[in-house]
Amino acid sequence: MSVRRLSALVVDDEKINILIFEKLLKSFGIESASASDGEECIRLCEKKRFDYVFLDIRMPGMDGFQTMKILSQRGIMVPVICITALSGRQEKKKIMNAGFSDCMSKPINKKALLEILNKYAPRGAEITEEVEEADDERLPDAFRNIPGVDAEYGIMHCGSVRDFLTALQIFSKSVDQRSSDMDEFIKRGYIEDLEMSVHSLKSTSLAVGAKQISEMAKLLEKACNEHNIPLVYSLTPEFLSKYREIGDELKKIYENTDAEEGLKDISEDELMDAFGAISELVETYDRKNIDSLLDYLKNRSLPPQWRDFFYKLREYLRIMDWESARNLITSYEESGFK
Repeated sequence: MSVRRLSALVVDDEKINILIFEKLLKSFGIESASASDGEECIRLCEKKRFDYVFLDIRMPGMDGFQTMKILSQRGIMVPVICITALSGRQEKKKIMNAGFSDCMSKPINKKALLEILNKYAPRGAEITEEVEEADDERLPDAFRNIPGVDAEYGIMHCGSVRDFLTALQIFSKSVDQRSSDMDEFIKRGYIEDLEMSVHSLKSTSLAVGAKQISEMAKLLEKACNEHNIPLVYSLTPEFLSKYREIGDELKKIYENTDAEEGLKDISEDELMDAFGAISELVETYDRKNIDSLLDYLKNRSLPPQWRDFFYKLREYLRIMDWESARNLITSYEESGFK
């Protein structure tokens, strides 16, 4: 008789935060889905009964308080834990009065997370840390000495070399757009929008080891929050300059690195074996072993049609949409793997 694995929904507008949180949940054997905003959170909660919901308090659009209110109004009964960088007594009181089951401070502490998981676990369930395979992946030389980035700290924060590199790539892709947005906010005097953007960058930059950017973001966020306009205008130029410098360094690395460099070839037989194994694992809802196989395939040079298939499959499994995953497998098989 198989034991049902517990599941959690992580709601955060920052992909890097979700990546790290899901890694922590996985270490405790918890399946996870993710949502990038309040509306998606509500849709997923109406579609599936999660054992936990971890909800970021500060998001663009529908924030955590508004999302919590709608979840309560629609009778969605699930422990909802607020994730916040706020730490004062008044802030916590406001959070608990809004209907949250509990709250956790960013950055997430593994020990504190384990306590929360056990505190709100279904009756009879006991959460313990699962033993993971050692991460033997080597950090490429190009990423070892990036000015402004402490790679070792980033690896420690993200949990593995692979997750650090994924987080760093997400961070890199957002630099141009985010810095351009912040330029516009400061020119137009949109201090609240600037504060929101800086607030997000404070945690994501720390996650990839960009400690100086994180500290500068913390100071700028405080100035915005206190509406200290002279200080905001004084801090922003240097902050954006340092932020863009890291972005430029990362661009150089990615431009000089072939996208397929380091990826090993895979035979047709290996692909078919992987497809067959995943097909069987989907029938038993074995997310853990499917993730392991998909992680293995990420390091292989795949034909375009297979790469597209595995990408779609991963997206369905991200929200634990098992029915769509089965339909995708069936349609791909019927098409002759084309």
